Amino acid sequence: MSSNAGMTITADRAPIPELLCPITFTPLYFEKVWGGRQMERFRSDLPAGSIGESWDIADHSNGMSVVDDGPLQGRSLRELTDTFGCDLVGPGFAGGEFPLLVKLLDATTRLSVQVHPDDNIARNMGVSERGKTECWLMMGDGGELYVGVRPGIDADAFRRALDEGTVEKTLNRYITRRGDFVFLEATTVHALGTGCLLYEVQQTCDITFRVWDWGRVGLDGKPRELHIDESIATIDFERNDVGPIQPKWGPHPQTGEWRQLVDCPYFTVEERRGTAIIGGDRQSCSIVVNLSGHGELHTRGGIVKLEPARSVLIAAAAGEWHARSHGEALQLLVARPRFATNGLSD
Repeated sequence: MSSNAGMTITADRAPIPELLCPITFTPLYFEKVWGGRQMERFRSDLPAGSIGESWDIADHSNGMSVVDDGPLQGRSLRELTDTFGCDLVGPGFAGGEFPLLVKLLDATTRLSVQVHPDDNIARNMGVSERGKTECWLMMGDGGELYVGVRPGIDADAFRRALDEGTVEKTLNRYITRRGDFVFLEATTVHALGTGCLLYEVQQTCDITFRVWDWGRVGLDGKPRELHIDESIATIDFERNDVGPIQPKWGPHPQTGEWRQLVDCPYFTVEERRGTAIIGGDRQSCSIVVNLSGHGELHTRGGIVKLEPARSVLIAAAAGEWHARSHGEALQLLVARPRFATNGLSD
């Protein structure tokens, strides 16, 4: 654990120069049986194959972000978190992994029907120290989602559907529009369907219980492992009103327009749009993802270009940030971790 864990950032502490600059990372690409090539809309470095995931900001044993430029170039997010602790993440950070993982996902075909444990279930099952609550922001029209069980479906009915191969009939199915937002509290059964391109913000956890895989095989030609007992023990069969929403836009008290997407115990997520956008404070780091437009993001220590599908981490120590467009309005996704010991003022 970092020696900075639990340390409060105070106004009279000398700033750490490296943390005053915006921090960017090399994307980590993963080929998936359900992936495709939709990320080529934004990315010129996409490797060959069916690419399903780009881990843009990640501190995990299955994928580790490495800084691609600036004074911290070559250092991993784990190294930054261990070295700088609260100065990087925020004064409520208690040490350990960086708390959030940000991904760009391309579900050209359906993902498995799956569920993630919450913190207590993950610990009780001995699979992780934390669960996985996540959320999705859809980047295009026409994507298919399955989220939550239909009313009246309990564990016994779900097991029967597994035996009969009719799981699809037990789930709520939605066709999405660009800008739809889905909050997936841990223990919610779900599956991304065909045609989805989206950003995902989640707790740093990669524990997935796969309960149904549509009868297909993996990239190795073999059926993928299922976790039926674990899944049924995890699924909240009372949670069914969990479909996509389109929160309204309104004026932001600082600059431009905004809409609050979610404020949960683990993170806040919002969208901002405008030609000049101000955000951030020293209570928490900010993850800023440019969804559309071109421009620059400024902190008191440096500047980075903002291009579509570009993710930037601004350390808590850097405080306020400014985004300025090169013409058309920017549209930004802004995610910040939450801590039990402090609120967020941004």
